[in-house]
Amino acid sequence: MPELDQSKRRIETHTIYSAHLSEERTIKVFLPPGYREDENYPVMYCHDGLEFFTHGRIATIASQRMADGLLDPLVIVGIAVHKQTRTDDYSPDGARHAAYSRFVLQECVPFVEQQYAVGRTSDRRFMAGISLGAAASLSIHLQARQEFRQLLLFSGAFYENVRSLVRDESDLSNLSAYMVVGQEETAVDIPSGPYDFYRANQAMRSLLLERGARIDYHEAPGTHIWGFWQKQMPDALLWLQRQLTALGS
Repeated sequence: MPELDQSKRRIETHTIYSAHLSEERTIKVFLPPGYREDENYPVMYCHDGLEFFTHGRIATIASQRMADGLLDPLVIVGIAVHKQTRTDDYSPDGARHAAYSRFVLQECVPFVEQQYAVGRTSDRRFMAGISLGAAASLSIHLQARQEFRQLLLFSGAFYENVRSLVRDESDLSNLSAYMVVGQEETAVDIPSGPYDFYRANQAMRSLLLERGARIDYHEAPGTHIWGFWQKQMPDALLWLQRQLTALGS
């Protein structure tokens, strides 16, 4: 990888009006050190996107790995969440999930591709999410397999409705995913009561593997908080780099 000019790292903010959601959404775009308009950068789209920057420290961690020669230059797009409608937006059976998915696929992604030098094929695109954001990432893959097939799934909220979607599938061999869950996520408070994310993620791993998906699954000590997910970012980016290398980036 070429030597990077650290002085050119920057994060830009945009507001996009979504006709599908009938509202504005903020996105933050991390441009790697040495960003050039004539390149073709891989790109990662993140749900709960602003928190990926503030709590997950994704820009800082990615920059350091690039400086160390462990990660190719990468554009990272953080899609802001509307907390009051998060469940309706992210849950596959949420009232606004279809509209949110169309916003991501038909408005956010085209906007980013028009503004920045990012890849426009599934081998150059990644999607990341934590908890319900991981469920949204998997659902969007099922809706648009040729658009997104490389996912980073942190402590996915893989409730029965999400597992049912996967059970209905017979072939998920075009999906590659990094999965991680905390070993102490056995009684996470959700609106319906304590939920065992740990075993739900184990069950989802099995369902995906049975359908031919390529899964890099990890467990580690931790609970359902950003402090845990932040610690997993370096390994998640290592998996991302392996994907790029395997695909000839």
